[in-house]
Amino acid sequence: MKVFFDASALVPLVYTRDQWHFTVRRHLALLSQGRQFSIVTTNWTLYEALTVVKRAGHHRVVELHDYAAKAMEVLPVAREVEAEAVRRFVGWSDKTASVVDHANLLAALASGCSAILTFDSDFLPIAQGTGLRVLGAR
Repeated sequence: MKVFFDASALVPLVYTRDQWHFTVRRHLALLSQGRQFSIVTTNWTLYEALTVVKRAGHHRVVELHDYAAKAMEVLPVAREVEAEAVRRFVGWSDKTASVVDHANLLAALASGCSAILTFDSDFLPIAQGTGLRVLGAR
């Protein structure tokens, strides 16, 4: 099973003061019960998470970077995915998801993820009908 991690789920992996830290840990424990799973993210999302976690100190940047290198599949955002994400962002005026959110959704689907762990509720409307389970967001 592949699970895509959004930046809102990556930051709390290493930043224990983040409001979602214990929830992310709980999701990791549940995901690992009785089956193998892998964590997938995009380079854009990892860069965003590294930037956010820098506020907690450079050591957190190093910790997240090392974690990603060892335990995640970091997908580059392909030009086609970027173009489609921008097209969707511009065309979906009634949704608040960012270009990065759209790119993440497309990358998660293309890589065969069955779920996305995020605390960003903007994923809920754009993931509807894709078959991708949204974990964490309400």
